Amino acid sequence: MGKRGFTLIELLSVIVVLAIVMAIAVPSISAVSKAIKDNMLEKKVTMIEEAAILLAQDIKGSVISSTSTYQSYPCKSMIISDLVPNYLDKDNGNTCLNETSTGTVGCIVDPSDNTKYLDKYEVIVYYKNKRMYAKVDVDNTLDCN
Repeated sequence: MGKRGFTLIELLSVIVVLAIVMAIAVPSISAVSKAIKDNMLEKKVTMIEEAAILLAQDIKGSVISSTSTYQSYPCKSMIISDLVPNYLDKDNGNTCLNETSTGTVGCIVDPSDNTKYLDKYEVIVYYKNKRMYAKVDVDNTLDCN
């Protein structure tokens, strides 16, 4: 009668090989996932800055004549939610019921941390060398005084 099935050693060797492959693959996949989320946050911040510049160009006179300054340049500060809906769309796929969110349907979410909403973050728009610049104050370190 012929051999049927696999031996215990064959099964164990396959399990060991699969465990080694998983030990190599899982950290690589999680690193790629984190890099993608960081990249998404960068893109989102850039999009917010561009929207703030559009708003600043519409109110250019008040930015240029502002008595507030950022690094000695005239500046205006605004909250990101001020840019919605005319200059920036909310993340409509997300329903944010947190107290830091501006509304109950849709908000601007930090992709690296779904509990962190960007809606209430400040944007500094400043006028330098005949051009508008914007920075999102994600670290709460910028000051338009």
